[in-house]
Amino acid sequence: MKEYQREYYLQNKEKMKDYYLQNKEKKKESNREYRNRNKNKMKEYLREYSLQNKEKLKEYHQLYFSQNKDKMKNCSREYRIQNKEKVKDYFTQNKGRIKDYNREYYLQNKDKIKYSFQEYYLQNKEIIKQYYVKKNIERNNGIYSPSYSWKNDDAVREYFERIAPLLHINDLSDWYRISVQQIIEMKGMVSI
Repeated sequence: MKEYQREYYLQNKEKMKDYYLQNKEKKKESNREYRNRNKNKMKEYLREYSLQNKEKLKEYHQLYFSQNKDKMKNCSREYRIQNKEKVKDYFTQNKGRIKDYNREYYLQNKDKIKYSFQEYYLQNKEIIKQYYVKKNIERNNGIYSPSYSWKNDDAVREYFERIAPLLHINDLSDWYRISVQQIIEMKGMVSI
């Protein structure tokens, strides 16, 4: 019987394909009607199927997510933009539950999270450094003075050369009138 079916399929492959294309909409409509008539039956079937094939479905979802990560992020972003109020209401209503979920997730995946932060840092070291330099300059009135630089003689020299015009220093002897307090006020940290 199976061989006969296979032969029949091979002989009538094109006819079957044409028939499918011609009746595609009818089939969709009949499927939709069937689902509407048998909603509860379908829900029960899906519930049973998901319980029986939990691991298989989990693997499938992980595979799908890894292949369609960007697409899913964009859909999620668009949804949040279009439904700002709904999303805001959801978060306010489920604040405690979300907090608990995040805490549990963090505890279960602590090592993964730590590893991903390390990976991100290694891949974006220069960008991160530039960000902190920019923040440091904004905080220190246009002067860059990282705390680790006091261990480096060249960095200290460069720092003092940059603050010299602000302190109105023209020769080396002018440095004698500058106190440690003035240098500290320039956001430098000098230990005596």
